[in-house]
Amino acid sequence: MTPTVLKLIALLAAIFYYSAFITELLKKKCPVIISRGLWIVGFALNATLVINNYLNNGYVPFVSMYQVLTFLGVCFLPIWLLMRFLRGSGWMAPYFMFAAGFVMTGLCFMDAESVWEFAPALQSPFFIPHVLVYMISYCMGAVAFILAILSFFKHGSELSRYESGIYDCITVVFPFMTMGLFFGSIWANEIWGHFWSWDTKENFSLATWGLYMVYLHFYRHPKLKKHARYLALVGFAGIIVTFLFANVLNTGSVHSYSS
Repeated sequence: MTPTVLKLIALLAAIFYYSAFITELLKKKCPVIISRGLWIVGFALNATLVINNYLNNGYVPFVSMYQVLTFLGVCFLPIWLLMRFLRGSGWMAPYFMFAAGFVMTGLCFMDAESVWEFAPALQSPFFIPHVLVYMISYCMGAVAFILAILSFFKHGSELSRYESGIYDCITVVFPFMTMGLFFGSIWANEIWGHFWSWDTKENFSLATWGLYMVYLHFYRHPKLKKHARYLALVGFAGIIVTFLFANVLNTGSVHSYSS
């Protein structure tokens, strides 16, 4: 596919995700099946880009920022389905839809070339699990961020519901982020001979992990619980810095090969 076609598919995916989001909010006037159908169409378009990246490269498309963001977009629907089954979190659907749309919107402004060199440092059995668990944690961190913002406009039982929703998301974020750090340290030792190098991206990933750990402590403390949602906001800011800082701002990080 040409770069123009790839960007068009990304744009259409974003439009369908946003349409699903709006329709879901209007579910009292529109059947839920409409919003879910729009979500599935957006997901299918998004998945088309992931498959295209795989076919063009011949490996799991986690190498470039473009590839990772493309894959991140498809994570929201299956993770929501799992959260709905395990936690009864079906009410969060519009926020998963919006987050997916936002990711695909960003993709529209990126280089749509999907053929990238598979750097030797990435050729490790820890490559796929390391990236995959971080994608799950970033997905849930984004939804927790949206819920945290909206919680400031809620009161009473609605506020409690949103606070519980944030907590449900972050109880997924934290263990998966922990696994990401674990896999990453073993991988680093395998290719560089040491588990931790205090690299810029590593430092921010550790700081972000720490913020979510503090959130969990705050939420479980009766006097600090009301402040926990602020940490959900700051934690997501940490995700943005960790995910983009070394790649976009060219800090000299050894992780910048994925830019």
